[in-house]
Amino acid sequence: MSLSLRDELRVVLSRDQVQLIRIGRQLTLRGMDCTVLEKSVFPCTDVTEPSWSNCIETLESALSELSWQPALAKVILSNQFMHYAMVEVGHDLTNEAEEVAYAKHHFGRLFGTIAESWEIKLNQDYASVTQLGSAVDALFLNALRDLFSRVHVKLKSVQPYLMAAFNNCAGQLHGQDVWFVLHDRGILCVGLVQNGRWRSVRSMKVAGDWVDKLAELIERETFLSELDVITKEIYIWSPENWKSNLPQSGSWKMHKLQPVIRPGFANEYDDKFAIAMCG
Repeated sequence: MSLSLRDELRVVLSRDQVQLIRIGRQLTLRGMDCTVLEKSVFPCTDVTEPSWSNCIETLESALSELSWQPALAKVILSNQFMHYAMVEVGHDLTNEAEEVAYAKHHFGRLFGTIAESWEIKLNQDYASVTQLGSAVDALFLNALRDLFSRVHVKLKSVQPYLMAAFNNCAGQLHGQDVWFVLHDRGILCVGLVQNGRWRSVRSMKVAGDWVDKLAELIERETFLSELDVITKEIYIWSPENWKSNLPQSGSWKMHKLQPVIRPGFANEYDDKFAIAMCG
């Protein structure tokens, strides 16, 4: 016996394209069964300022073409839109509002006055005073929320690509000390994870040969982190390289991370839609 529910919409927003994935849902005695029903890509037009505006316009046009009404939507933002930093949250900060205010001040010191217009979230790892902060243009988020409100679709979550990928495959790291590397449309995020907690993070633009230069890049990050780093393990999330051999470089051990995919998604799995089909 099963009960069909209205379908879910998964959205991945990048500067150059919008991905839409339709997820069918059925409530069964075993729990929620989900299947991929449709996958679509909508190219964005030439980028204007702000960099996200055409992305919103493309998404609005794509939503207007849907022949079905989603019950809810989950959105993942490309790292092209995101900024990350480690924030030392002191014990004298007594609530989340004070922590976010401090994080905003910290981002301002790193990125300048432009950070005043960003919405900032912390990963709220209360076991550590060092927390991973993520920031995105608040006007972008408000435009996104307004759009889904106007089309009467519940916006259940908006998540950075970095966190969506890490949360999906964190179990594969087995609590080790590792370098976590994520490639997303020309942006490389490199972070040190110790005992399952973020200790450092850095984002940078890279060219197509970034894999060949990765060992050298991690050597530099090890030096710049000023942390006690002994790991030589590198775990890489990069869908376009899952079928390629990774270079071997000295003592570094490179591993490919594979997404954890629901059984119902397996037949429709596609590298191009990897992040949208996680979980």
